Amino acid sequence: MAIDLNRFIATFFDEANEHLEAIEELAMTLGSGNQDPEVLNAIFRAAHSIKGGSGTFGFTQLTDATHEMETLFDGLRKGKGRADESTVRLLLDACDVFKAHLARLKSGERGLDPAMEGLRSLLAGYRTGTTMPEQKAPLKEAGRRAKEAASKPAGAARKQASAVPAPTEESFFAAAAAADALPTAAPAEPPRVVGTAYGLFEDEAAAETTVAKSAEKFGFFEPVGGTTPDQNRRKGDSSSIRVSVEKIDRIVNLVGELVIAQAMMQQSVGKAAHDQDEHLTHSLGTLDRNTRDLQQAVMSIRMMPMEFVFSRFPRVVYDVSSRLGKKVHLRTMGQETELDKELIELLIDPLTHVVRNAIDHGIETPQERAAAGKPEVGTLLMRATHRGGSVIIEVSDDGRGLDRERILSKSRELGMGGDDSMTDQQVWGLIFAAGFSTAKEVTNLSGRGVGMDVVRRNITSLGGGVSVTSPKGEGTTITIQLPLTLAVLDGMIVGVGDEQYIVPLEFVAEAIRP
Repeated sequence: MAIDLNRFIATFFDEANEHLEAIEELAMTLGSGNQDPEVLNAIFRAAHSIKGGSGTFGFTQLTDATHEMETLFDGLRKGKGRADESTVRLLLDACDVFKAHLARLKSGERGLDPAMEGLRSLLAGYRTGTTMPEQKAPLKEAGRRAKEAASKPAGAARKQASAVPAPTEESFFAAAAAADALPTAAPAEPPRVVGTAYGLFEDEAAAETTVAKSAEKFGFFEPVGGTTPDQNRRKGDSSSIRVSVEKIDRIVNLVGELVIAQAMMQQSVGKAAHDQDEHLTHSLGTLDRNTRDLQQAVMSIRMMPMEFVFSRFPRVVYDVSSRLGKKVHLRTMGQETELDKELIELLIDPLTHVVRNAIDHGIETPQERAAAGKPEVGTLLMRATHRGGSVIIEVSDDGRGLDRERILSKSRELGMGGDDSMTDQQVWGLIFAAGFSTAKEVTNLSGRGVGMDVVRRNITSLGGGVSVTSPKGEGTTITIQLPLTLAVLDGMIVGVGDEQYIVPLEFVAEAIRP
């Protein structure tokens, strides 16, 4: 009986992205001269797992490129060369291209991806030492453009197809930079047939860099004991299952309706039952407790640890600090603090703005820090905690702090008002105004005044708030407060005349009996 592999393809995309995130996390530990064999082994195994799955589904470009990465790290772990900063940069930029390619495949595109062809050649050249240094620089731009292309509608890509020449080996980077234009009649990638394995498993003769046979599952499953660090944490153990968000949302909605119906029943018959029927009173109380327990249990399914947010930021910090020539150490606390999945997804962009601002405007260069008597390496702390019915997220740096006089001067220059009688909190609030920026020049990181106003707007749209504290010369702390969930909100019933209203409890500061 034929096996319908389409049933498993969604799981492959999820797990491939998890492997790429693991590679990024591991890659950044190599930059300081770390040659830990376990790190090299883990990157090799992650590439090997993606390669095996991609071969199963006939994604030949992905198979070829991950094969080159696998071969590169097989050589490094056997002592053929050493990983350094250029290896880290290559890996991070390669992961960008891989993620963009996976997004294309997930959207149904099966045409030739010039960025992937160039990446495969670049990895092979790096492995053999034939890649020239100047050839490596355009890869990041290729990855960025490829990601932009992957996010565009397929129709938009087809409309521009006629403007792009056929890709050649010499024009890879030019074609990759315009990867949003795809051939209109690109042939689908046929399933690869290797030896007698029919593309499903890896042929022994062709696997020049496989791990020991006793420890692998033919490239389709993880080698025994071969999960990358923290991989079990991300995937869960054997008793966990993947459930679509749509199914969970439907259960949440049904439970929400059940809670409302139960509350209406309690309100309608509760008083009469209390006076006349002790058994009915007990039954209503039991129903109320069980309904609330069910609501909390269902809501817990939607909750995810802040670790899923924090895990994205080592890469952000690495990229931004490297570009600015700064040294920054990222610390995280409260990774186990849970927040609704929907809020977690919407929180990533505002936090990215805050982190970039902290590195760009807050933390000084190593020379400036040394002159101020500080360690050359700045510290950025991200911390999450529960407080009542809210989650508090703090982003703190030990940089120069906010400059009150400069902010007031800039606000007056931009016609935003601002005077010396304002409190510090009022002055700090000016940085959230649209168009406000103290940057001396416009760069691709700052200067256009569209950072912190976006943060405040996005956070307030989620029912949260943002505040700032900043002792001059001692750093800045941005505090974000968010509700635990947007799915179900508790409220207080308020009667006015014959009308009744429900006020969300998060907006109730105090209740006083007249």
